[in-house]
Amino acid sequence: MTIRKSKRRGERGQTIILVAISIVSLLAMAALAIDVVTLYVASSEIKRAADAAALAGAKAIADSGVSTLQAGDGSLPAAQVLATNMANGAISAVLPANPVAGSAPACSNCPVTPNWNLQGNYQGNPTLTVRLTQTGLPTFFAKIWGRTGSTVTASSTAEVYNPSNNSAYTPIAPTAVKPWLVANADPINSGANAVPFVSPGNLAETPSAIGETFDLRADCRPAGVPPCQTWPPPNWGPGLPPWVYYVPACVEGASCYAGPPGSVLNNVCPSCSSGQGFEPSIECADVATTYSCGLGGASFDNSVYPGGAAGLSAAGAECLIHATGTGLAGQDQLAFAFPTSPPQITAGTYGTPYSGSLVSTSSSIVTIPIVDPFPTAPGAVTVVGFMQAFINQVQPGATLPGGDISITVLNIAGCNGISNGNPPVVGGQGTSPVAVRLIAPPTS
Repeated sequence: MTIRKSKRRGERGQTIILVAISIVSLLAMAALAIDVVTLYVASSEIKRAADAAALAGAKAIADSGVSTLQAGDGSLPAAQVLATNMANGAISAVLPANPVAGSAPACSNCPVTPNWNLQGNYQGNPTLTVRLTQTGLPTFFAKIWGRTGSTVTASSTAEVYNPSNNSAYTPIAPTAVKPWLVANADPINSGANAVPFVSPGNLAETPSAIGETFDLRADCRPAGVPPCQTWPPPNWGPGLPPWVYYVPACVEGASCYAGPPGSVLNNVCPSCSSGQGFEPSIECADVATTYSCGLGGASFDNSVYPGGAAGLSAAGAECLIHATGTGLAGQDQLAFAFPTSPPQITAGTYGTPYSGSLVSTSSSIVTIPIVDPFPTAPGAVTVVGFMQAFINQVQPGATLPGGDISITVLNIAGCNGISNGNPPVVGGQGTSPVAVRLIAPPTS
């Protein structure tokens, strides 16, 4: 009897080999996928870090006040040094908070040198580019080929946009603006003549008003009918302390307001505020009332009497800055010696956990519209610029005429020239009329 051997016996064990090969292939593909995802995530993280660093540096340049200066201003070189140091400090602070693969990326072009874009007598719009690198990213599959780590890089460019000192500018329409229509007259540099904050050619005045401290004073005769009857010019005073006049703006909720209806629910208000109208517009981030460059950018409301130590402006400002009364009463305080040192804000004693510590922002920082000519009758006014200021205090009654708002100027954004026809830049949230944005880096 002949026994025939099965032909399949020689094929036994092939399945195990195929499975082993498949497992190795699957593991290799999984490792490759992990490497790709690791690099993809790291690339996204480093791009976000570069964007954050560039914006932080640009915001520091805007906060320094340098963008207000004309190209020929004697303070410009020192102001540029101040702005550069502030920008690099901001970048250094931001990078650890934006880790890439678990650690802070390295800045390959730090300390960063801004491009000031000076053009003749015009300041231009400073730009700043940040280049980041992260090396030694963990890899798995790549180790087979002898590579122990990978590198990702990113760059980002941000621009500081101040329409001042630009011959043809894009208009601005900052939000959460305070309803004080301020005369276009610097009370410190005016002397015998009124020197404007913003000139007809859209140049910010020289010498710069940045760092000046003076009072805002209501240009209203003692309350009558109508409540705010203006005094005749001049609209500034060289007294001690020097002051510049303002009149109340027409705000959403008032009978004079002709703009689109807003919603007070959108406003951010402290607990000491209620309702809507002139005083709450000071206390809250009033996003309903709109202000913009040019004629009709705001309106004078003579039905409101804002002045006096117990007036609407004093009460609104005290609520806004968390002061318990006139003078220094628990609010944040500012130290600013432009252009030699950056603005430093010390938190007040109104319950914040940062009391007595340096902070980066404050409710005392406000945006105020500048108007020219100064209004003498109710109705539309021409906004020629916006002032960023720090409210120091409401002057006590011993300082005649009590209730003045003491401010320090941080920035001026002029818009008193020729518009280039672009839509207005909207934003700022009341903290600054000087905008910052990410842009594509120049090609040359």
